[in-house]
Amino acid sequence: MSGLFLFSCSSEDDSPTACSVQWATELSDEINALQQAAIAHGQTQTASSCENLRTAARAYLDELRPYGNCQALTGQTRTDWQNAVEEAEQQIDDLDCDQDFN
Repeated sequence: MSGLFLFSCSSEDDSPTACSVQWATELSDEINALQQAAIAHGQTQTASSCENLRTAARAYLDELRPYGNCQALTGQTRTDWQNAVEEAEQQIDDLDCDQDFN
């Protein structure tokens, strides 16, 4: 699964749904969970580790999505953001955890 790149922006409003230059800190729990799930699945590919990876990826994307509401994301930058989120969603949906990992 390829990474999702962010375009951060700043605002006087520091709420998670606003622009934030500290998104990586604010999402550190989700980022760490996704990294650990990816490592675990890479080491031992099972249906369970695949589901854990999918769950962690969805949780990260769910927490990341509000950052797309930044008013500074305009034009091509907004289009790039939306495309990256859609691509990540598709990659999560395409993750086949029902396959035979043996």
